[in-house]
Amino acid sequence: VGTATSKKIRRDKGIPAVVYGDIKNSNIVLDANEVAKQVRDSGFYSNVIKLTLGKETIDVILKDLQRDPRKSNITHMDFFAVDKNKAVIVNVPIMFINEETCVGVKMGGGMISHIQSELEVSCLPKDIPENITVDIAELEIGHSVHLSEIKMPANVVLATPVDDEHDSPVVSCYEPKAEKVEEVEAAPADAEASEG
Repeated sequence: VGTATSKKIRRDKGIPAVVYGDIKNSNIVLDANEVAKQVRDSGFYSNVIKLTLGKETIDVILKDLQRDPRKSNITHMDFFAVDKNKAVIVNVPIMFINEETCVGVKMGGGMISHIQSELEVSCLPKDIPENITVDIAELEIGHSVHLSEIKMPANVVLATPVDDEHDSPVVSCYEPKAEKVEEVEAAPADAEASEG
């Protein structure tokens, strides 16, 4: 614990981390090389991770990850211990499919705008999806796909209720605006020279 200790851990190729939740909070050190291998898998960010602490293995989910803005290496991680019988709230990435072939792009020359890149969902740890698929094949120009239109995987619900007032768009197809090019009349070049 502490800045000096954290710096020493990082110098020794470790990553300081904390585990909290239904267990006693624990400060731990992770092997930076092992973490570098694991974070390449997109599932690492939303799936349950088996973390071995001494002789004990606990189920956790990654709650926060901090990186050095200059070098992009991981400087700290927070893990939340989960109970397999209790629902957890996690952010799951959205995977948009059929973007290039959607009606608004193919027929109308539209552009796709991703308004949200992940969804906050609630489910049991075993049901956490790797991603949530949103098919936009039928999306027309000037239209959006809203939260209420997304088909959620089995046993997974949105963490916040969706109603008429709270049904935000997730992706839209818009018509690109043509840029206006204003023509500026060029002043005669010899007018300035003759004044001097």
